[in-house]
Amino acid sequence: MHRLTSAIDRLSAGVGLLGATLVIPLALIMSYEVLARYLLDLPTFWAYEFAYMLTGSHFALGIALVTLKGQHIRVDFLHAHFPRRVQAAIDLAVLVLALLPVVAWTSWGLLDYAWDSYRLDELSGESAWNPLVWPVKLTIAMGFVFFSLQLFAEIIKAAACVFGRADGVDP
Repeated sequence: MHRLTSAIDRLSAGVGLLGATLVIPLALIMSYEVLARYLLDLPTFWAYEFAYMLTGSHFALGIALVTLKGQHIRVDFLHAHFPRRVQAAIDLAVLVLALLPVVAWTSWGLLDYAWDSYRLDELSGESAWNPLVWPVKLTIAMGFVFFSLQLFAEIIKAAACVFGRADGVDP
């Protein structure tokens, strides 16, 4: 199981890094838009749409990495005072009973949403550029699929801690 969780962790780290790199073109596009608009009086018709597509992709591709690093917001005023095994049991219950089912269901819905968009050649309708939206919808859906995989890995880690096989892995 450690090999499986390690593989999922590496996948989450790689996808998160890919998502993080989207900040670079986002910053370049927004800088160009500001310069073109205010210095040259030549606003673009595509920068706004490109920016929200990159931003959505950036966040969706980063969710699994944030989960891996344990950086999501957590109300832990009680949780932090329990022994490690009790913390892992609480995490296991929350992950199995609430978080993974909701995120997996959301992933499925987002994949269906992206498929419909692809099948219909859906356009954004937001600007004169009017790009196809299925690529960004698919990227966001895949971000949630990777999030689901990382939650599955966190379940395995928490169960290992609860049932005495922590192997030095934090839940």
